[in-house]
Amino acid sequence: MASTLAAVALAALVAGCDGDKDKAQVTVDAGALDAGPPQPVLGGKLGEELAAAASGSPEARPAPGGATDGPPENGVFSSAAAAAALPKDVPYKIEVIDAGSEPRARLAAKIDPKSEQKVAITLGLRMGGPQGLPNLELGVSFKAEKPADKPKEGAEAPAAGAAGAAPTKVLAKVTSATLASMSVGGPPKELADALAKLKGSSLRYDLSPANVTSNQKIELPKDADPGLQPLVGALGEAIALVTPPLPDKPVGPGAYWMVTDRTVASGAQLPVLRYRVFKIEKVEGDRVSLSVDTRQYAEGADLKLPGPNGDVTLTIDRLESSGKVSLTWSPSSFVPGTADASQRLQALLVPPGAAGQQNAQRSVAQVELTAKFAAPAAQ
Repeated sequence: MASTLAAVALAALVAGCDGDKDKAQVTVDAGALDAGPPQPVLGGKLGEELAAAASGSPEARPAPGGATDGPPENGVFSSAAAAAALPKDVPYKIEVIDAGSEPRARLAAKIDPKSEQKVAITLGLRMGGPQGLPNLELGVSFKAEKPADKPKEGAEAPAAGAAGAAPTKVLAKVTSATLASMSVGGPPKELADALAKLKGSSLRYDLSPANVTSNQKIELPKDADPGLQPLVGALGEAIALVTPPLPDKPVGPGAYWMVTDRTVASGAQLPVLRYRVFKIEKVEGDRVSLSVDTRQYAEGADLKLPGPNGDVTLTIDRLESSGKVSLTWSPSSFVPGTADASQRLQALLVPPGAAGQQNAQRSVAQVELTAKFAAPAAQ
């Protein structure tokens, strides 16, 4: 059964409706920073909220004639426009919109390389609508792997957070994997047994001095079915979603900053350009409470999906992808001690050879990722 999970998920992903484009309207468009007074970085409702926060007035609205070089209304970049928004050789951008109120401080990770952090994660990945696999309850252990070689004698190591400082090599290991509680009857035993074999899976990644994740690598246990790999990929996306990239300027309560980067949407395996706006809601000691709004845009119109006779290339007609995260971050932690994240993607897809035909039948692709992070229950 486990070997069919990926195929079933793919079939659900591209199954759906006809050409009802209203279901995939893009409601938020990203803009660009302008000189002078704070301007909205994003259009739509989120842009209005940012403008209001920057001006201190609930009546504030984006200035007319805003930037025109942001993501397109249909949510699909051309390859050239995506490269212009974030050059291929630039891994990410962090732009401070508002530094917030005093007292301000520079946020920087200070992780003890010998420490271990254990987290309980409830993970959900659904494709094609409300039906899908049940949520998983995962126990995950985070440790730093062997640090990079020490600098040669007489050479001064870069300070933490400085340009050129080596990233922390992180190992996230699944220590337990069970199905979340369900209705009477539950899933078939063979499915529960197959999913339980996620225990022992590992996810390695780099954590930069700016607290940015990259270079994720997945390894499944030998007895686990390869069809389970997308679930570990979804865990990796969830970890990246709740790990806040940190600005290089002092910030305080109410501060906003935007992070632009690239990722691959779980389930759809769709390369996207991602915009995340972080806001400091509260500071208590070294614990910072953050809220995050996310928007994702396709990097190109082509979506390749595996088929029985080879890859099939569909055309993305429209795409809408948004998400929200709330988290509590501490500089001594690999990941937030508590976090609640959701990310949704919906796209209208045109079958091969029908691009540009107004009457071509369209399918709706839907993917939803949810994750909750919490301290593990007392044993």
